[in-house]
Amino acid sequence: MELWQQRPRPRPVVSAVIINKDKKILLTLRSDKVCWAGQWCLPGGHLKGGQDWSTACREEVQEETGLEVVKAELVGIYSDPKFNQLWEAKEEKTVSFVAASFLIREFRGETKITDEVAALDWFSWEALPEPLIASERIKIGDALAFQGQVFVR
Repeated sequence: MELWQQRPRPRPVVSAVIINKDKKILLTLRSDKVCWAGQWCLPGGHLKGGQDWSTACREEVQEETGLEVVKAELVGIYSDPKFNQLWEAKEEKTVSFVAASFLIREFRGETKITDEVAALDWFSWEALPEPLIASERIKIGDALAFQGQVFVR
């Protein structure tokens, strides 16, 4: 079977661009207990069976950061394989994703470290940390430019 005839099996995921009153973005450093350890990323994760995108976003933010989402706006759908594929060493294969990214400007609570997160911090657009998962810079840029029109990339 030719490559173009194969059905892709992307994993559905959510990500959250959480921006505080100082216009800083919350990023998490992935712990050794999860894939892509030691890389900075937006809070988020995989959808569970039967879960909708919005619920997944709220649950992943709570699970990874301790924050309660008050309001989330869909910013974009990301499926471009140039940015939404990562090498998974444990599975020894490239993994593709379809991500729904949400902008969160209204939230409650205090941040906390969890099993999946080695560290978390607030960063300005001009000073994003490295190593940063490549697709995150695009999602953050889209969220900062968001005017109500959903991006599809």
